[in-house]
Amino acid sequence: MSPKGIAEAEEAVQRLRGTGVRLVLSSPITRALQTAALLSRGLDLPLAVEFDLHEWLPDLSQSYDSVAVALAAAREMDQCGGEWPQGESRQWEPLSSMRKRVQATLRRYMHLDGVIVVCHGTVISGLTGEVVGCSQQVIYRLDGGLATFMQS
Repeated sequence: MSPKGIAEAEEAVQRLRGTGVRLVLSSPITRALQTAALLSRGLDLPLAVEFDLHEWLPDLSQSYDSVAVALAAAREMDQCGGEWPQGESRQWEPLSSMRKRVQATLRRYMHLDGVIVVCHGTVISGLTGEVVGCSQQVIYRLDGGLATFMQS
């Protein structure tokens, strides 16, 4: 983690202290997990890691071999409005599939009504419609529960 990332996570700890957060839930991807660990330690909260909180998949086979392939998939996904055209399929994950995957994971934790979710930009914007920067937060409600998303 960069010194800037550490400082941003420490600032988030100060903002979240006393807000009723009960759990830090993290994507397994390194940057998110590092941020979540700092939050967990700083807030003295349990940390859970969920594989299905990973970022949007630019290639469902997970066999792409370059950043250029991933960027091309992201451009195509944007051009298609996040969904495959009717009757067609693509290599990338439709946003509706990503939302289902992430919401199914979140439902297991919503009874806590105070979860901070550390994950990735496309996941956050795909669920909330909000674009956030690193260590910024956005509130999300699902099935009566409340989660606070934070991009790592």
